[in-house]
Amino acid sequence: MPISSKIRILLILLTLSFIVTAITLQKSITSKDILNFETANLESKIHEKEEVIDELFADPIILKTFKNAEKYPEQSYHILEKYNKDEGIALFIFKNHELLLWSTNLFVPLTDAGLKNPVNYIATNDRSFVVKKKEIGNTTVLAYVMVKKYFNINNEYFTKAFSPLITKSTNIEIADYDDNINIKNIYSKDKTYLFSIKLKSGQVQNIFSILQTLCWILAATCFITLIHNLAKLLVNKEKIIPGILLYLTALIVLRYLDLNSNWLNIHANLGIFNPKNYAYNYLFPNIWGLLITVFFIFLFILFLYNIKDSFSIEKYLKKKGSKIIFAVLSILSVYFFFTILYRTLGTLITHSTTTVVDFTKLVELNIFTWIDLFIMCVSLVTLILYIDLVISNIKKLQISDTVLINIHLSCLILFILIGTSLSENNGLVNILLALIILIRSFNSFLKKKFRLATHIIVIILLSTIFSIYHGHFFKMKKLENMKLFISNLEAEDDINAISLYTEIEKDILNDEQLKHLFKISLPNTSTQTISEYIEKKYLSGYLSRYEFLGFYYNNNKELAPYKNNKVDEYREKVIKNSLKISNNFYRLNSELGTHEYFSIINIQIDKQNTVSLYLNLKNRSFNYSLPYPDILVDSRLNKMEAQSFNNSSIALFKDGNLVTQYGKYNYPSHDNAYPKKLGEYINLDSRDDYFHIMYRPNNYTTFLVSYPKETPWEYLATASFLFLVIFIFFSISSSVRYGFKILKNKSFKIRSIKYHFLFLVNSIQYSSRIQTLFISSIVLAILISGIISFVSISMQLSYNNTLEREKTVTDISKRLESIVSTASTAEEKEERLIYYLKLLSESLSKDFSLYSKSGRLLFSSQPKIYDLNILSTFINPSAFRKLSLLKKSETIEEEVVGDFRYESSYATIRDENYATIAYLGIPNFNAQKDDNLNKNLLLNTLINIYSLIIIGFGFYAAFVANKITEPLNLISKKIAQTNLGQQNEPLFWQRNDEIGGLIKEYNLMILKLEDYANKIKDNERESTWREMAQQVAHEIKNPLTPMKLGIQQLTKSYHDNDAKFEERFKRITASFIEQINSLTHIAKEFSAFAKLPDTKYEKVNLVEKINKSIAVYSQNPHAQIQLMNQTNQASIFVEADRDQLLRTFNNLLKNAIEAGFGKRKIKIDISISNGEHDTYIIKIKDNGLGIPQEMRAKIFEINFTTKSSGTGLGLVFVKKTIEAMGGTVKFDSIEDQGTTFQITVPKYKGS
Repeated sequence: MPISSKIRILLILLTLSFIVTAITLQKSITSKDILNFETANLESKIHEKEEVIDELFADPIILKTFKNAEKYPEQSYHILEKYNKDEGIALFIFKNHELLLWSTNLFVPLTDAGLKNPVNYIATNDRSFVVKKKEIGNTTVLAYVMVKKYFNINNEYFTKAFSPLITKSTNIEIADYDDNINIKNIYSKDKTYLFSIKLKSGQVQNIFSILQTLCWILAATCFITLIHNLAKLLVNKEKIIPGILLYLTALIVLRYLDLNSNWLNIHANLGIFNPKNYAYNYLFPNIWGLLITVFFIFLFILFLYNIKDSFSIEKYLKKKGSKIIFAVLSILSVYFFFTILYRTLGTLITHSTTTVVDFTKLVELNIFTWIDLFIMCVSLVTLILYIDLVISNIKKLQISDTVLINIHLSCLILFILIGTSLSENNGLVNILLALIILIRSFNSFLKKKFRLATHIIVIILLSTIFSIYHGHFFKMKKLENMKLFISNLEAEDDINAISLYTEIEKDILNDEQLKHLFKISLPNTSTQTISEYIEKKYLSGYLSRYEFLGFYYNNNKELAPYKNNKVDEYREKVIKNSLKISNNFYRLNSELGTHEYFSIINIQIDKQNTVSLYLNLKNRSFNYSLPYPDILVDSRLNKMEAQSFNNSSIALFKDGNLVTQYGKYNYPSHDNAYPKKLGEYINLDSRDDYFHIMYRPNNYTTFLVSYPKETPWEYLATASFLFLVIFIFFSISSSVRYGFKILKNKSFKIRSIKYHFLFLVNSIQYSSRIQTLFISSIVLAILISGIISFVSISMQLSYNNTLEREKTVTDISKRLESIVSTASTAEEKEERLIYYLKLLSESLSKDFSLYSKSGRLLFSSQPKIYDLNILSTFINPSAFRKLSLLKKSETIEEEVVGDFRYESSYATIRDENYATIAYLGIPNFNAQKDDNLNKNLLLNTLINIYSLIIIGFGFYAAFVANKITEPLNLISKKIAQTNLGQQNEPLFWQRNDEIGGLIKEYNLMILKLEDYANKIKDNERESTWREMAQQVAHEIKNPLTPMKLGIQQLTKSYHDNDAKFEERFKRITASFIEQINSLTHIAKEFSAFAKLPDTKYEKVNLVEKINKSIAVYSQNPHAQIQLMNQTNQASIFVEADRDQLLRTFNNLLKNAIEAGFGKRKIKIDISISNGEHDTYIIKIKDNGLGIPQEMRAKIFEINFTTKSSGTGLGLVFVKKTIEAMGGTVKFDSIEDQGTTFQITVPKYKGS
């Protein structure tokens, strides 16, 4: 069985095996098995943490240190910090049930009471823990291991998930008390029950689902490989169309099955299958759909590219007009293919929600961005392959370069006109694409001298094209967001706010602290304190953008002097001018662009007092400044609007006049210049640096939203980044392509990898080596300097930021110290500090935290962080250690809350006696943003500069390499032209350098060659004639021997008067005549060979000479000779000797007929076609017996013949005649199938 058949059987078996394995895994692995697996894994991790805690509690030195923590606070803190950082175990030390030391400020237990068992499970509203307790006299040590986080905030930084130190599984959750089906209990090492877990509903992601997904992918890969093999087999059997259809059908069927069965998404809970990240249409429901579609198109185009030599388009297109039409349609198909491609890739920008598509923010690029870039790169490779495929087919039509360039220009103009008619402003991009097509069209010519430069130019053009379209689709996305933003401006209700109001009214009614504030202060309640409390606790998030006013009545008596009676005022609003949106909240009818709400909430303080809260909230819809950190941003509410509003400018016109504007853009005072259409979003074309969307909801109101256009710097940054990505991808693709080429080699062995590498290196031209070394040196230097620059500058920026933050916290702490210096009591000092920090927070737009001497929170400008238990009310332990124990004045600490990282500055506030009053904390929640902004700017600058350097030095390297190798090429050309039988010209070189020395040696060499040539000619002439004399003597001797014997026999018969003398005479004379003819033939062959140097070159009609030769041998009844002229020229002229050219074809046809001896029908096909570099290719193919393998090497040698009557000069004559014309002759033979002689001769170039 052939090895190819064995491979196909193996592929079938592998495909079936993977399918069966995937189905078996799906059927055999139940949810119970998965739960058991997850339980064992989770329990083992908890036991590992218990062992660490047990070792800690068994260490007498550590326990002694904890017991005397007041004496050894530094050592105790060091142990706490080590276990918290290395093991994720939070330790807390209590003395007489009072907290003394803590290892984290994320969560801090206030007491050590209530822990009955050695191992306990504690669940709070926001976190759950496994806790172990150790008592040492009056000292208690608690060890907390976090199990799961339950943050009641919908934010990208906070997720309800198990601690990654316990398990990274997303398949399980902690079971509720009423769950009793399919749950598993988790026990400690001593078999104490801790909690129960269950599987989440929906998809599960584990090792078994990963194996199923992998099996399905491997099965599809084996199936595609099998179909590819079968399709290639059909193509090799000249069944091209069936092969193409088979492969295309297989890919379409696989895509259809994937699209309709959702087979991978069922088993793999990955982001590429989630439509929330990307969804466009039925064909592309997620990123995976687009990725696999692009990859299948790539495979199909690659298949067509690999079989392009099998296409014989020239057979069907013989007329010039049909060739031109085919070329035009083919090139237009490239433009259409590119248009579909870029529009599809554009959806990755316009229809992605989580992908970072701004390539100027390199630090923030996520995994989906890199997947999108991979899709883009695969698409670009597909485009280049398709261009090369089209160009290859066009070249087969033998269209002249001038006509081809005209076709390219015509197609470009035509497509630009089509794009203009369809309102597609893509003229520049089409011109750049046309340049790529032209470069690929003349790639074989350009590769000779400008291989690297051509490669870089193509990548520059591609990166420029896609940077332009990136800007185009990025603008489209921004325009859609701007339209959405205007629709929100026009909306009567703020949906985001309403969803919060229902929660607020419940919380206020149940707020015991608020009731306590009223209870202890009535009837002299400070309404300012109440308003501040409500604003900080309930309006510090999304609602902080609203202007808040609070009015308070106790038993319908005002608690502060108001201008009018708010009870009557709001009762009137409820009746006439509002709409109820919840139990206590109402929406007032307000003008467009403004939202105003109020609430009336009655709180029963005690039996005698009922407090009425009249809360009024008014907001300008376009006021989107967020006075709270990202960790308080509700992702559901703010993300889309924040993106829409970011960097935007807004204007509101009423009755034609500008009422208000927001942002950097300066709007005119009137809207007279804007269109008057109502109810339409109008994109305003402007020549400034902004693009605008205008909307008129009615005749009196006009909204304008503006967004800055991409600057040239941003285009350059995007193009530079794309250039590097495409350059790296193309380099990797070339390496993979060469690797596959080596693996496909039948002689390849693992041991020969070194040989193949050396062969690759040695096959590279000297100029390419110079360019490669030059560019690689530059790239290496740039890479090293870029890394050093980035790291050093980043460190310097970080250091400067640290100094600035230390200076800020020091200055503020000093200012606070001077403020409290006149206070007499500690309580007064704290009150002053809190009062002035409130003022500073509002005036400086900074957040502050104030801690007591013991590390407890006194004040925060963001109290909601502590209300939501995101942080505990204790100071950062590392900062507390440095400030209280090491007596530092300030410190900078990096803090982590959930997945949110930020820096906090801490300072000690002291009195005039240097005694600590309190600790000041300034959390810099934007530290990561600022750091990313600086890094993005730095990276963009470095990439822009270094990309330009790489491009510039790429061209410079090509120029330098060509200059260096130019004299070498000249010497190489001269050496190639060096001929022993001709006069060789010496070279002239002015400089006395290495090249000059080489040329000097070359000139000396040709002088010696001329001397040697004369000697060799004499020796060869003597040797050749000696050989020929021997051959001729041998050939003459053969007929002379029987002639001598015949004469002797006739003489004897004559003298003996033999009666049969006459009969014998006739027979012998007939034999003599035959032998004499043989001698004559030998003399003619020898004479013809001897006359080879005496040739007379002239213009000869090649077709005419071949037809004359055919006329001689077509008389043979067993021979069928056919001539096919594929050049589309009736007369084909070459420069040759008429007689020698005719004898050449006579010899070849005679050999072809004799090679078919014994066959019933001898078929000889002669074809003439155009070759490369102005040549004709003549192929003479017969169906004879072929030439045995062992005889092929000697076929053009003198004296060699396979016939008993041959002279061995026929093919020698053919070879010498063709080579004398400046052509070549070669052959290919298959035993028992026939032989094909291929002759290449130059076209006639005379006038």
